[in-house]
Amino acid sequence: MRPAHALVLEANHDMKLLQEDIKRPWSTKQRILSRHGHLSNDAAAAVAAEVASASLSRIYLGHLSRDCNRPELAYRAVAEKLKALGVTHIQLENTSQERPCATLTLGAPA
Repeated sequence: MRPAHALVLEANHDMKLLQEDIKRPWSTKQRILSRHGHLSNDAAAAVAAEVASASLSRIYLGHLSRDCNRPELAYRAVAEKLKALGVTHIQLENTSQERPCATLTLGAPA
């Protein structure tokens, strides 16, 4: 992963919003929170910090829960973690199921 230029990183849920969610039964919440479940915003931030390298220029935050997350919460969690580490060269972008992301072009055209 270290030589990667771009990364799509799951930021599925905000812990507080998941815990307060009344639509999901406790068993579903346990599965989401398990080690085989989904990445929370905080876990996504930890992964971003772990894989941040000089070559990584963009992180796309994806698979955000419609009920248990907000794009600004996911963005803030990862941005603050990277900023605390002094990582300023990585551009963060939230993804959406409703609209495509901007095209990412890497390297010079052939």
